[in-house]
Amino acid sequence: MNNSDINYNNFSKKKLENLLQQSCSGNTKSFEELSAFIRHISYTYFKSKHRLGKIINEEDVDDLTNNVYISFAEHYHNINNIEFWLRRVLFLTFVSWYKKEKKRKTYELDETYYKSTINYDPATNIDAEKIVAELNNLSEEKQQIVKLRFWGGLKFSEIAEQMDKTEVAVKKMFYRTIEELKKKV
Repeated sequence: MNNSDINYNNFSKKKLENLLQQSCSGNTKSFEELSAFIRHISYTYFKSKHRLGKIINEEDVDDLTNNVYISFAEHYHNINNIEFWLRRVLFLTFVSWYKKEKKRKTYELDETYYKSTINYDPATNIDAEKIVAELNNLSEEKQQIVKLRFWGGLKFSEIAEQMDKTEVAVKKMFYRTIEELKKKV
């Protein structure tokens, strides 16, 4: 079997190459058809990563699919081998996203902890609920610092590394955020 005769789900490598050539020649219908194939292939690839647990959110599957499509739309004139280009872009897009996601781990607050304490003190419970509510109203960056510090148990240097900031900047933001929370509560 010739490499150009390889069949995928509902298209062949040869068909993709023909659509690419026609698209580069200015045929908009071919470009639309090829774009649909690119989106389908990308979505299928990222959906398989989702099923394997490598991608947690469905929204990330859609975002990554769109990223590949945008890259295709910007560079399709320069693509010589569509299969090679697509495999490479899919892999690199996923790896880049995965590394960033791994760096950007966040910790969710477990609000049920505050509601199910054995020594129930209404005043303490109200304060904890107020703090959580106020914390959730802060910017994502401030929330992340507080969560990583208290719930993640990370040092300032570790938080700074994870957020790609200096340790001094993280400390300042942390202490200012704590003061802000004290005033609100």
